[in-house]
Amino acid sequence: MLGPLNWIAPEFWVELWEKYRQEHPLRRRRKRTEEEIVAFWDRRAPSFAKHVTGERGKKRREEVLELLRRENALRPGMRVLDIGAGPGTFALELAQEGLEVTALEPSGEMLRLLKERARDKGLAVRCVRSTWEKVDLDREGWREHFDLVLASMSPGVNDWATFRKLMQASRECCLYCAFAGPRWDRVHRELWQHFFQEDIGGSPSDIVFPFLYLYTSGYRPSLNFRSEAREEVVPVEEAIGELERFFWQYIDLTPEVKQSIAQYVQARATGGNYRWERCFCRGIMFWRVNEALFPPASTAKK
Repeated sequence: MLGPLNWIAPEFWVELWEKYRQEHPLRRRRKRTEEEIVAFWDRRAPSFAKHVTGERGKKRREEVLELLRRENALRPGMRVLDIGAGPGTFALELAQEGLEVTALEPSGEMLRLLKERARDKGLAVRCVRSTWEKVDLDREGWREHFDLVLASMSPGVNDWATFRKLMQASRECCLYCAFAGPRWDRVHRELWQHFFQEDIGGSPSDIVFPFLYLYTSGYRPSLNFRSEAREEVVPVEEAIGELERFFWQYIDLTPEVKQSIAQYVQARATGGNYRWERCFCRGIMFWRVNEALFPPASTAKK
């Protein structure tokens, strides 16, 4: 049970994180299997790669790389594990810095693009196709194997078990990036309310939970916040397609559902275009696994 003073113990945050995740609308409503989600990312790989290599993607990479430089965590020869590497957003940059990179990614198409881009740049990146949840650290020889373990906006690190495994794979440094606070724009919130008669909530893996778990475990991680607000004007068909891809994960796309999405967008469009307003915040957290200042007498991090 969650007692009034238990917040100072890591077990409190482990329990609260799991309770929040289990009860979160995005988890309760998910209809698709792991295989279907991987296939979804296979289809999205080309457009996603184009997105992360644009100006905004470049800015986000530089924020992370600058933090790693300040922490002396970009030393040539370091072994790095990139969890949820996608098309190589960070893996290629880290390899360019002279680090020995292992890229873990469940989508075969994402890995194909990563290998292709690595080959074009003359970089060596070891690619492993798997979800993080399925990785056996001992079988792979990955327990305390890497100097830096990185997970940036990765759906593969989404609860305490996968977060703890991230730490167990590192012998020195960890970097974790996740949403911090509200993340959904108006259209997602209002359509979710329309379909399910409930609020969509925040992020099931909000950075507050891993941060407070680390804090109560005696760590004092570096935590930086980066907010982003932008407006995009996109064709109506593009906006409808993006919303259909999102809601496909949670509801069957019947003709009625598709009609509701199309009507929502068309009613707010001007001249065949929809203005998309997005505002969210990301937390970037860095710590060293052997620098717990006053480890608690608890079992949560064992």
